[in-house]
Amino acid sequence: MVVLLLPMIAAVLLCYYTRFPIDLLHDTDVPYIDSTRTFLVTIQDYPVRRTKTFRYTAEVQAIVDSATHPVQGKVYLYMQPDSTRTMPTIGDTLVVRTRIQRGGQQGGFDYGTYLRQQGIAGTGMVWRSQWQYIGYGVPQRFSPKRWQHALQERYRRYGLDGKELATVSALTLGYKEDLDRETTRSFQRAGAAHILAVSGLHTGIVYSVLLLVLTLGGRFKPLYTQRLWRCGQSAVIIAAMWVYAAMTGMTPSVVRSVLMLSLVETGRMLYRQSLSLNTVAAAAFMILVVRPLDLFSVSFQLSFAAVVALLLFVPAFSRLLPTSGIHPAPLRKTVRYIVDIVAVSLAAQIGTLPLTLYYFGQCSNYFLLTNLFVIPLAWLLVVAALAVLAIGGLPYIGSAAVWGCKGLAWLLNTSVGWIEHLPGAVSEIRISLPMAVLLYAAIAGGYWSIKRSLWWLLPTAGCLILFCYLYTIV
Repeated sequence: MVVLLLPMIAAVLLCYYTRFPIDLLHDTDVPYIDSTRTFLVTIQDYPVRRTKTFRYTAEVQAIVDSATHPVQGKVYLYMQPDSTRTMPTIGDTLVVRTRIQRGGQQGGFDYGTYLRQQGIAGTGMVWRSQWQYIGYGVPQRFSPKRWQHALQERYRRYGLDGKELATVSALTLGYKEDLDRETTRSFQRAGAAHILAVSGLHTGIVYSVLLLVLTLGGRFKPLYTQRLWRCGQSAVIIAAMWVYAAMTGMTPSVVRSVLMLSLVETGRMLYRQSLSLNTVAAAAFMILVVRPLDLFSVSFQLSFAAVVALLLFVPAFSRLLPTSGIHPAPLRKTVRYIVDIVAVSLAAQIGTLPLTLYYFGQCSNYFLLTNLFVIPLAWLLVVAALAVLAIGGLPYIGSAAVWGCKGLAWLLNTSVGWIEHLPGAVSEIRISLPMAVLLYAAIAGGYWSIKRSLWWLLPTAGCLILFCYLYTIV
């Protein structure tokens, strides 16, 4: 594990500091900051509707003022709606006149750094009279963004709308632009923000459904074909998961989850341990070789911290809370389900708490209650939403699937809103980076006290005392 992680980190840092400069508009002589210029750009994504504008992701090709000056980099362009002509779409080439600016500090959030981690060099406002077409693009037939857009339109065509459409689109397709601030804030304060970000939870739901269906099918196969069936089963699951990743627009969080599940299924085909710390390290290494900047992405850090914590703490918590002696069987299964939810929620919270406090300065106090309600509802809603995509156009049964999906989305939003308004739902705690490191040291000591010896509680207590001291003097 350590042998793999150390060269991985060294390679990532080397790539980052030698090949990936912070300024993603690579020609640093271009005075694009606080200066209005004329740019040649190509639209890279479908527009995102804002209150008074459309936001486009555009690739800058050149500056075309008095002379053409090639530059390179992606920017966000905020364009006013124009009723006199068709708005641009993916693949179109435009000439725009605007001022490209880096994002700055917004409260305690460094928006500029966030944009650069997403590969965005800056933002610009484009008024109605300040752009014109140069060429019309032909959308790629197999573009993930095209699939994502088409699937959302299918939801809308089958009758989903309003908050329910926004929630379902975010939950299944990773399209969160239709979510209003109130809904987003409710999920954040209730400790359910991970539900709206398509990631390991959602890919895990799709994976579990596929595994259940294919496992049941495998029971009808003769014994001598079981090995062949397992290989075919894993191949189908891997292919289906990457199709699902394409449905969500190949967002980084989904790609990370699908890559990890692909490694798990490869291990199953080889009759090896499916999921381990080595699997997680291998997935992180593959991702960072392709996208080194992800190392500094908050979502990357949170997702892998959560997975590592799940692998370490869930088995330990399960041993501390045995259910084998509970009878009858239905009661035992119910208690087992609750114990598993609590163990998973605690482990994920433990793994991500230092990073959450460091980056966001707050944590939800009712995350256990939230997950007890939200995770089953999210599971049912994802299945219902996929059913709508598959059979939503059929008479009667399609309408039933749509109404079921609407009801589950309403129930999910209502449950989260109810938890958000409980007294003391959120604690505001902002910590520094050294304090976050101390918390992780305390977590490691707590794990080893459960795993090895209670003597590890002594360094854990020391880390917590030092943390409390630093918190009081800051």
